[in-house]
Order: sequence, then structure tokens, then C-alpha cells
Amino acid sequence: MNYAKVSPKIINPLYKSYEEIHASELDQSLILLVEIRVSQINGCAYCCRLHAEEIRNKHGIEQVKLDKLPAWFNSSIYSPKEKLALEWCEALTTDLKQSTLDKIKERLDAVFTEKEIVDLTAAISLINALNRMAVSLGDKNE
Repeated sequence: MNYAKVSPKIINPLYKSYEEIHASELDQSLILLVEIRVSQINGCAYCCRLHAEEIRNKHGIEQVKLDKLPAWFNSSIYSPKEKLALEWCEALTTDLKQSTLDKIKERLDAVFTEKEIVDLTAAISLINALNRMAVSLGDKNE
């Protein structure tokens, strides 16, 4: 189903928000890493492929870093900032317990600016929404 064509007034603002997030001051490779990880968790094959190609081709991230992404917490290839962003993305995607979020948020406050936290949280939330649209209504032949 082409859901953007079926309901453009609802879907097009999501795509516009996506563009704005990618135009933000937040590190683009960090945004793409969390987008890929969220897409892996949600099983969105289309988004996994799309964002992996983008991070490799436009940002020069090596394949080995993408290969280790499902086990980021056991890898030294990720910076402490990347690990914190990935931990935040997994908590927002799978574990919305306030106690969990509060603990991670404290550490985010020490590393990221308020704007970066808002932009990162928006990026994670938006890719979750887009994944759910693609998985439930999108092309199953991806």
C-alpha cells in the first residue's frame, strides 16, 4: 500500500519531520545508527537496508560497525556517546519503564545538550512510527 498517497496530510508531515531531524545539528551518523538499530528491533527490512546504505555511502561508516550493531553493548567499536544513544534508542523502543528512562536520561544530560536529547528522542520516536507503517502497510517483498 502506498500509505503516503492514501493519506498525504497525515504521512507527509512525518516525512517532513524526518528531513528536519536529518538537517539538525545532531551527528548524522549517530542518527543513522539509532535508526538502523530501531529498524532491526522492529524488523523493518526496508529501513535496515535504506539506512545502512546511507550510513556507508554518505558517512563512510565501515561494514564491520554495522555488522556488530545488534550486539553493540558487547563491542568496543562504538564510542561511549554512541553506546549511550543506542541504549536510549533500545529503551524507547522496547522498555518504556520510567525508572529505566530516568537512569539513562541522567547519563544523557551529562553528554548531550538539551536540544540534542530532544532531537535524538524525536529521531528514535519517528523511526519507530515509520517502521510500524512500513512493516504493517508497506512492501512485504523487501
